[in-house]
Amino acid sequence: LNHPSNGRWYLYMGHSFDLGWSILDVTDPANPKLAKFIPFDGPKDWITAQVTVNDNLMITSLDRRKPADGPDIILWDISDPVNPKELSRWGSGTTGAHRNSYPGGKYAYLSTSCPGFKLHIMVILDVSDPAHPKEVGKYWQPGQKDGEPPSPFPEGFHGPVNVSPDGKMASFGY
Repeated sequence: LNHPSNGRWYLYMGHSFDLGWSILDVTDPANPKLAKFIPFDGPKDWITAQVTVNDNLMITSLDRRKPADGPDIILWDISDPVNPKELSRWGSGTTGAHRNSYPGGKYAYLSTSCPGFKLHIMVILDVSDPAHPKEVGKYWQPGQKDGEPPSPFPEGFHGPVNVSPDGKMASFGY
């Protein structure tokens, strides 16, 4: 995602096979330059492919191919765009987060796994204090919660959530 700062433009990228995130200076789009690579020291079967940015907050996903203890997301302060500062980690300890959205403001919308549910559900996270994110809501399709009868429809929230500018409507696909 692009992020302007002091007349420069930065592109934040996640990776599927190299654990970590790249920051490119794309001020001159015909000549992008790698500004930094931030490695993630995690198991090799984790995926760091998804990034969402708004204001000076970056949220990166940690997606896992199989259940494992660990965070689902990392929240970063990017007020210094080339030197992100990790603020906190949040997670459920299952298979991690997939596609998230942070349109700015108080809430981030996560496509994440949670104990007691099949596949990914939507979790709403209050990130108004990004050093201490708090879960404030969950949404799932009937049949995803353990013990519910299976749904005849495909299950699992892929994400991301799209929130209207006035914050009164959200759309997302299962």
